[in-house]
Amino acid sequence: GVVNGQAQVEALEAAVVAGRNAVESNKIGFQIGTRINPDVLNAEQQLYTTLRDLSKARVDAVMQGLKLKAATGSLTAEDLLVLERMMVPATAATQLVQSN
Repeated sequence: GVVNGQAQVEALEAAVVAGRNAVESNKIGFQIGTRINPDVLNAEQQLYTTLRDLSKARVDAVMQGLKLKAATGSLTAEDLLVLERMMVPATAATQLVQSN
């Protein structure tokens, strides 16, 4: 339900932080010769997989909340704005990934 969705989002947010750290560690290791390029690429692939999963989990969590409100008759137009704010152009989404 809604609580599980939020817990999944929080877990994936922590995984993104760990993934970024893994990418940076592997890059440093590559620069000093203790890692090879596939190690860096694998860490980056895992990070982007986690970012994709996080995006999906966020949308799923919002949708679960909206469905719950709709089922209880408490859904408002303002609630739908949350979903609208999540829909950003691809260029903005790319910038978000690069800045995080």
